[in-house]
Amino acid sequence: MNYVPINGLRMLAIESSVLLATLFLSYLFFRFARRSFPGLSWLDAILSHPARAVLFVIVVALVGRALLLPWVGVPQPRIDDEYSNLLMGDTFAHFRLSNPTPAAWPHFETFHVNMVPTYHSKYPVAQGLMLGIGEIVFRQPWIGVYLSTALMCGAICWALQAFVPPGWALLGGLLATFRLALFSYWMNSYWGGSMAALGGALALGAVVRLFAAQQSARYRAAMASIFAVSLLLLANSRPYEGFAFAAPLLLYFAYRVTRALLRHEVTFASTVLPLFAIGLAGLSLMGYYNRQTTGDPLLLPHLLNERVYSPLPLFLWQKPKSDVTFRDPVFAKFFQVTEQEYAYEKTKSLSGVFGVEISRLEQNWFFYCGVALSLPVLIGFLSACKEPPLRIVVFVAASTVIAVGLCTYTMFHYAAPLTVTVYIFAAEGLRYLWQQKATGEQAFVVAVCFTVVITSLLRQTGSAAVNATFALPDTRALVAHQLQSQPGKHLVIVSYDLELHYPGNELVHNPADFATEKILWARSKGAGNDADLCRDYSDRTFWSVTTDDVGYSMRQLDLCKNPAANSIAP
Repeated sequence: MNYVPINGLRMLAIESSVLLATLFLSYLFFRFARRSFPGLSWLDAILSHPARAVLFVIVVALVGRALLLPWVGVPQPRIDDEYSNLLMGDTFAHFRLSNPTPAAWPHFETFHVNMVPTYHSKYPVAQGLMLGIGEIVFRQPWIGVYLSTALMCGAICWALQAFVPPGWALLGGLLATFRLALFSYWMNSYWGGSMAALGGALALGAVVRLFAAQQSARYRAAMASIFAVSLLLLANSRPYEGFAFAAPLLLYFAYRVTRALLRHEVTFASTVLPLFAIGLAGLSLMGYYNRQTTGDPLLLPHLLNERVYSPLPLFLWQKPKSDVTFRDPVFAKFFQVTEQEYAYEKTKSLSGVFGVEISRLEQNWFFYCGVALSLPVLIGFLSACKEPPLRIVVFVAASTVIAVGLCTYTMFHYAAPLTVTVYIFAAEGLRYLWQQKATGEQAFVVAVCFTVVITSLLRQTGSAAVNATFALPDTRALVAHQLQSQPGKHLVIVSYDLELHYPGNELVHNPADFATEKILWARSKGAGNDADLCRDYSDRTFWSVTTDDVGYSMRQLDLCKNPAANSIAP
């Protein structure tokens, strides 16, 4: 495995210990020192206007992660998915939607990337757009992740303001900031759930505000527009899970707008028209993007990639595909390892599916809630079930959970659209406990908040550790560093020791523009089968790299003059 997995029991013990310690200290404070605690006039100033609270959360996320730069720095890509997203961002930074298929393209095949009919990432465009903005404006793709994650935290606060009092909405936004915007892989990698979570928060917050009483037509039109844009954001970040999240919201919208139109409480122009116009324009652009990449306006790049490369079904009720062939044995091993890591064999029986789903629920619960937020989230969920204004939150959360559970394999960010619901439940649960006005309950609320902050600052606990520590050396970076000082342009031909190689530690990844890139990475097709690269890349120096993931050997090749000749690099 390329990254060191979470030690769940260790983190459970750490977070539980911190919670107990802070609970004890909080209880002592409320018991003996509460009256001497100074007022918080600055907090009143922030809460005096909803926009100030949202802006405050965004600033905390931006400043908090910026202060960590001397210790954490800008993340370096290590996962296949990250390189695929970076390819998309680089493509957009070159002001095009896709790239021509490179010459000798079978040598450049890699995971999560389509090579024909055009060369492009398989993923939806939301993450790539932010990476492209980062590359164009700041010359650093990660800035797009940095900004989108901070905006996600602000959007969560904004959505919470529609359901809970302002102070609790601010608290929920800050809790999200500490758990997701400091050490989480959503902030510290080039994949993750920030864009989908941003879409989910905006969609939920907008559709509820859209039908608030005594609002102007202009306000409703603005909320309808935000709702439409957020639905498109969900469709272009996590299409399947985003649809599951959006379906109850669309039903809610249809019910409320029909009733309101019949009662003449709203107008068609201020509610339905913005949603329809923006939605139609967005779907048209999505179709155009599909045509530019896959050649078919109705064929998503992701589905094309699944059709060409993956023998595994996307959903539990589907059967494996038997007609998928691999041009390289590394691809066969990739899906073999994927099948093992996601326990695909267990999903073929009812008892096995039950075990897999329980395991997924535990892992996702630990990531999204952790120990500290577990009780508040449960209390908030039960409260939401009883309170009519909050029931829509229950429906969207349940719909998304069911949709994720039907997938053959999942990761934490697959459920990202429902992130906002977690913090609504958490804020509602903490509010309920605080309103009991008992010393123990209020001390527990304070302890929960401090535990989230403390454990989020410890890189070995909570969601912070996901994909943060890698078990294998970064061979790609080592080779690239060695070649950067060499004059001219280079082409590295990679071979693996298949017995030892973990396919998630792939070296063959390339950016959008082959012609200008100093280093290209190609896949060896075996002795005597790589000479075709000379025809189109003769202006480059050829190198052979062979690796077993732990170490590597590197040699310069005289491939174009003598395909069988090579010499050890100086």
